[in-house]
Amino acid sequence: MVTVKKYEPKYFEDVRQVCINTAPPEAKTDPQMHDFILFTFCDYYCEQEPENVFVLVDDNDRAQGYVFGARDFRTYLKNIRPYLKKVKNTGKEFYRDAIGEILGHGIYSLKYPAHLHIDINEPFRGNGNGSRMISALTEHMKNTHGVKSIMLIVGTSNTRGRNFYKKNGFKEIRTLKGGTVMGKEL
Repeated sequence: MVTVKKYEPKYFEDVRQVCINTAPPEAKTDPQMHDFILFTFCDYYCEQEPENVFVLVDDNDRAQGYVFGARDFRTYLKNIRPYLKKVKNTGKEFYRDAIGEILGHGIYSLKYPAHLHIDINEPFRGNGNGSRMISALTEHMKNTHGVKSIMLIVGTSNTRGRNFYKKNGFKEIRTLKGGTVMGKEL
């Protein structure tokens, strides 16, 4: 049986492993891609906004998934800078991709100031686990921080992901190069 719990620092390494497990396969063999993925899509949230992190925990108290978010773009932009410096050391291409990710959120930040990321290890997908995690984070963002809307970017070719988000109340806003922006009013 799995449970959705508030993040605790003891889950940090598990969360990082989920991030790598769900990344492109090269992240397991390419040290630069590995670091780019963690600095861009994981470490910031656990270290800078841990109150906005929820984990899917198995019977052995190991995190098998996570959902995390930034409650507002201005705070995110200010606090992501040290992570961008680390990404810059992984190479120009990864740095460009990280900047693109940030700009993608920034373009829609007036209407959707908060954003989220979710990843779950394959054996733990389904059975409503992702929906419960999304619900935990969005309710927390709304009730604790007064967030009125939240967005995410999903790969345009990720039909399964796009359908999952639609099922959870997100609407497609726009398709950009490589990604579809989706938003939800809370």
